[in-house]
Amino acid sequence: MKPYVICHMCTTVDGKILGDRWGKLPGHKHHSDLFETTAASFGIGAWLVGTTTMDEFDGPKTRLPRAPKNFVRRDYIANKEAKRLAIGADAKGVLRFQTNEVDGDHVVLLVTERVGNDYLAHLQSAGVSYLFCGKKEIDLPTALQKLGAAFKLRKLMLQGGGKFNGAMLGAGLIDEISHVTVPVADGGVGISSFFDIPGDPPPKAAATLRLLSLKQLAGGVIWTRYKVIARHTR
Repeated sequence: MKPYVICHMCTTVDGKILGDRWGKLPGHKHHSDLFETTAASFGIGAWLVGTTTMDEFDGPKTRLPRAPKNFVRRDYIANKEAKRLAIGADAKGVLRFQTNEVDGDHVVLLVTERVGNDYLAHLQSAGVSYLFCGKKEIDLPTALQKLGAAFKLRKLMLQGGGKFNGAMLGAGLIDEISHVTVPVADGGVGISSFFDIPGDPPPKAAATLRLLSLKQLAGGVIWTRYKVIARHTR
């Protein structure tokens, strides 16, 4: 059974997500504080991001040592008892975690069959868990099913970039959307948005939502939560 997925993001009124473009937000020390405090209020111990976002937390791109000749390719769970999880997608094996935690959260990577044994052996030596979720691209439904089974995960917070969020939305895997809107209009063409689904636009929007709650925060920030009531998968 897949976890209940809440996509939590902080954006401008036009849906742009790059907070370093916003300047000082009235009533808030930094845009990251606004994001983190609202996210923490859910009490969810697992968060999921794509490769680009996860790359902000990993180590230098060092040369990988050789894996043993008898290396076995299968799912690897380094910490079955972990209650807090930092989950990242890595279809090509480009991340280089030297430790198995991000701010105390156990690192779990979603990989594909295209990654090499040297990379997998490196993850094991660092104490990082990994799950095989597809041949060349991450099979998102499989990933959620495996995460739920391996860690008894009931809820998951999605905090990715536009493309990864868009892939999850397009696959019909998001159950709820939490949207913190700052009083800024970005307008930048090509700036990452809340959801960016690649390719030609589908005949219908990806999802229909129902408002769950609306709250005004300091400085004119609006926080809305929506239930996904209809999924129009591609």
